[in-house]
Amino acid sequence: MAEATAARGKVCRVKDVEFKANPPKHEVTRGWPLVNPKSCPGAQLEFHITEIQPEGGALDDLHEKEDHVFYVLSGRAMAKVGDDDFLVEQGDALYVPKNTVHNFRIQGGEVFRIAVVFAPARDIWG
Repeated sequence: MAEATAARGKVCRVKDVEFKANPPKHEVTRGWPLVNPKSCPGAQLEFHITEIQPEGGALDDLHEKEDHVFYVLSGRAMAKVGDDDFLVEQGDALYVPKNTVHNFRIQGGEVFRIAVVFAPARDIWG
């Protein structure tokens, strides 16, 4: 019987990752791309922390090849996913299938802070 090859974990040294101000299709936003194929060779997905200020937002976006998961760490927003609208707040997880238009409209005066996963990782990492 053939032995399965065990996957090996890694510590991705992300302490020096600088935030990106206003990534494409985002307004008044900071994002930290913590885990991706560039920062953690071999990674097949991406993990980001994103903060959208109350006066900001995430504009309509679509990822043809990647599913998206958002976990709300703080704040509230109206999320549009395809033809559906959802109020998302702290503790909620939102799944957006690939090839689906989505956006966020911030609600209230608190920073909307989310953990974001792309799977698989986008081609932008080389």
